[in-house]
Amino acid sequence: MPEDSLVHNKATFKKNVPITANENVPLSELGHSTCRQKSIPKKKMEELAIQKYRTTGEGIVFTDVTRAFPCSKNKAQRILKDCCNKTGNNSRPLLFRSFKRTSPQQYFPSCIRADIVEDLKKRENVLKHPTEVSYSSKSPLSNLHTQQKSQNFLDVLTSLPFAPKCIHKLQLQLSVNSKGYDDLKLFFDKYKSNRITHTERIGKAQGIPNVTYIVYPKGKIMVYIACSDRPFKLETDNDVSSLFVFFGQVRDRLLHLLCDIRERMVPGVMEWSLIQCDVNRDVKVDDSMQLTLPDIQLKYTDRVFRLYVKSLHDKAVCRGEESLKLNMLLPEAFDNIRNPYKSLEKKLDDILQRSK
Repeated sequence: MPEDSLVHNKATFKKNVPITANENVPLSELGHSTCRQKSIPKKKMEELAIQKYRTTGEGIVFTDVTRAFPCSKNKAQRILKDCCNKTGNNSRPLLFRSFKRTSPQQYFPSCIRADIVEDLKKRENVLKHPTEVSYSSKSPLSNLHTQQKSQNFLDVLTSLPFAPKCIHKLQLQLSVNSKGYDDLKLFFDKYKSNRITHTERIGKAQGIPNVTYIVYPKGKIMVYIACSDRPFKLETDNDVSSLFVFFGQVRDRLLHLLCDIRERMVPGVMEWSLIQCDVNRDVKVDDSMQLTLPDIQLKYTDRVFRLYVKSLHDKAVCRGEESLKLNMLLPEAFDNIRNPYKSLEKKLDDILQRSK
């Protein structure tokens, strides 16, 4: 055998020497490997988009995906596009594309879509007419857009009466029972303060009500319930019953705050008064309406009416609301809110009875 062939065979033999038991071979060097790259969970994509938006105020791009999950550019772009489509039982896509054409394309989390649109609107980074070409104020397109805005506003106004009636921003008042004044004095002696303020969060879901208690030394207690993101419905008797169940939770936290184990200080919720509240109806709107619908406030004697666009994180609504000052016991107050013309009807019935 020639000497050159012998040298070549020795070199080949050295390359084919089996590895030792404690050596690892990279997966890419295994010629017949059947292992597949793990898929990227779409929920992780949503979490990545939320994290980046809250950190930088921008959407994720394919490079963010390739850094967070080692994969190719094509795979990153494909999964971003897939997250913009509805999957399974989800009622909405996990991501949505930026309104402005960007390079590379940005994607935002749909779970806070309305918040993002509102933020971009304030920063003036979103196109007011993303589906239209630029035009002058005298062009036919300008008139068409004005007509469309007017039509959207009219559609919202005609839909408001059919939306469910809700209530939020409740201000309640109660007084300590006369039998509990001594216990209340001991309570204030313990904290050595002229007024006690305490806040509770009741519930587990997003947008849960914040309940603030303010306790005064002379026995007056104010309860403020902020639930603008999740107003309570008032359409049926069951809705009112559910609201009173919530009031029971509010009272229970107050008992715990005052250490009123024997319930000597805090009266039952039926003896609480509703001082003020906002009654609202919400109509869901799309992105273009969120950007163009106006905010309106009207004052008439002691009544205040508002119409404005509100972000509810994953969606936006046009909210029509009235601020009411009632100062009534809770049962009477809710009867008055649900049947605002009941007292007038009663007076008319009395007049008819007298005329007979």
